[in-house]
Amino acid sequence: MNKLENQTLALAGILQSAALVNQLASKGICHSECSGASLGSIVNTSSNVVDIFDSKAELSVGMSTLKAVLSKKTKSMQTITFYALSLINLEKKLMKNPALLNTITAEINTFNKQTFFEITHTNSIARLGELYKSTLGGLNPRIMVKGEQLYLSNDRTANHIRALLLSGIRAASLWKSQGGKTWHLLINKRKILKTIEAIEKSASPSDNLAQS
Repeated sequence: MNKLENQTLALAGILQSAALVNQLASKGICHSECSGASLGSIVNTSSNVVDIFDSKAELSVGMSTLKAVLSKKTKSMQTITFYALSLINLEKKLMKNPALLNTITAEINTFNKQTFFEITHTNSIARLGELYKSTLGGLNPRIMVKGEQLYLSNDRTANHIRALLLSGIRAASLWKSQGGKTWHLLINKRKILKTIEAIEKSASPSDNLAQS
C-alpha cells in the first residue's frame, strides 16, 4: 500500500472509533466486529496499518463514515466529525506529555502480558476504559460525549465509550505516523475519496488489506 492508502486507513480508524462512540451514546449498542477491531488496535504495538486492521470488514464502519463525512454534512456526521477532531487534538496533547504517554504504554504492556480475557470481554473493556479515564480523561478540554442519558449512565456502556476513545487516540497516532495532517482533510478531500473507492474496489470486503 502507498502512503495515501495507509493514511486513509488510519484516518478511517479514527472515524470508526468516533462513529462507534456515537452509536453507543445514542443507541446503547454498536457494530460488534468493528468495535472488536478498534479495541484490538489499542494493544497491537505494530506501526503497520495493515497489521492492525487486516481486513476491510474490520474497518467497514470507519470507511463508510469517512466517505459520509467528506461527502455530506448531516447532524450525526457533525457530531462524529467533532469527536474525530477532538481525538486528533487530544493525541497532540498526549505526545507533549511524556509521563502520561509512558503510563499508558506501561499499562498496555502489562495488559498484553496478562491476557486473561478476550479484548471484547467486559473485564478487558472496563480496564481499557479505566485507563482512558485515569489518564487522557484528565486532559482539558475533555471530550464531552452527547447521547441518551440512559446509556451514558450505564457503567458498561460508559467503559465501552472510554475504551473506544482510547482506540481513537491510537488511530490518530497511527495516522500521524503515516504523515497525516489535519489540513489534508480539506485540501486532499477528493484524493481521499478516490483512495477509499480504490481500496474498496481492489478486492472483496473479506480480503486481507495487505493484499489490496
